[in-house]
Amino acid sequence: MTDAPPRKVGLPWYSREDYPRLRELMSDRHKLAPTYDAWLASAENNENVGRQAGLAMVRVRIEPDAFARWCQEKGLEPNGGARVTYVAELTARDAALAIERPDSGSAPTAKP
Repeated sequence: MTDAPPRKVGLPWYSREDYPRLRELMSDRHKLAPTYDAWLASAENNENVGRQAGLAMVRVRIEPDAFARWCQEKGLEPNGGARVTYVAELTARDAALAIERPDSGSAPTAKP
């Protein structure tokens, strides 16, 4: 048995206010839940499954303007692959983005 900390896994997190705008921004919006509440239920389930598997789940808030800028700078289409890369990059760069289960369901805004 080791005392190694659990592996951190970034989880894209959206605010209720930003969700409609983020869906509009994404080229694969058809893959995102149609409503914030549907997305939130799925995201919380994924978070719980990860925790049950022994992972340290890190909520990384994706803010529309920051994400769009990042995609443009990287020459990436704003889609699922870009979301995963963005969240992984920010998770690796800044452990301070990690939060435990907040009552508000919000997460810190990433500043790439």
